[in-house]
Amino acid sequence: MRRIAEIVTCARVSPNWATLVPGYLGVANLAYPRTFRTRDGRSLVLENFHDLITAWIIFFRTEYRVEASAKVIVDAGANIGAFSLYAAGRAPAARIIALEPFPSTSSRLRSTIESNGLSSRVVQRAWALTAADGSRWMPFSDLPSQSRNILSDASGDDSAGVTVESVCLGTLFERERIARIDLLKMDIEGAEHEVLLGTPHNILSRIGTLALEYHPNAAKKTLFKGLNDAGFELMRDSFLSPNSGTAEFRQTRSGTVS
Repeated sequence: MRRIAEIVTCARVSPNWATLVPGYLGVANLAYPRTFRTRDGRSLVLENFHDLITAWIIFFRTEYRVEASAKVIVDAGANIGAFSLYAAGRAPAARIIALEPFPSTSSRLRSTIESNGLSSRVVQRAWALTAADGSRWMPFSDLPSQSRNILSDASGDDSAGVTVESVCLGTLFERERIARIDLLKMDIEGAEHEVLLGTPHNILSRIGTLALEYHPNAAKKTLFKGLNDAGFELMRDSFLSPNSGTAEFRQTRSGTVS
């Protein structure tokens, strides 16, 4: 039943729906690269099946909800820009800060922003979001860009990976000169545990809605309790396994950094 609803949404959102649906369901082999388009003129270049999955869950499954009234949105783990593109359409007055540290993926993100005329609204930063400022190491691999994670050691082999700059949420607020984030979307391949449990509550209180993918490298129970202690209320939890899924939280408190 969920797939039926997603297919209906796909047909409503994209003129490419008749090609995208069988490709996503695995009943047809699509040739890549191909361009995914929306009926209101947005476009995203898909280089492989994993890119199609990303576009599908954001645009048709609406895994992350975006309020039209949002003014500041942070896309942590922006990847190729699918969510930033979606959010720009859902919240037309929003400033979007897209964080993507991996160089080749960051280049594709830039192309998505520029080709859709969003350079004045979406700012791109080549930062990894972590609990403390510094640098981290990201490995080269045959994995799709969506699956690369950041490692704690920034002194890895340069022939096997790349060192990237990392920032904490407090630094992000300061550098971007923002008082509040209306929506923080987070898909950072397991680093959400470190970031959210390692950020002071007075900084987390400046986030209105938190929408995240959580990963099984640490316990969901610990993460959710930490967010509850920081004033967040769980609004939605779509779990794939006991410690893997997506969740949405709303902040019940408000505050500023003292």
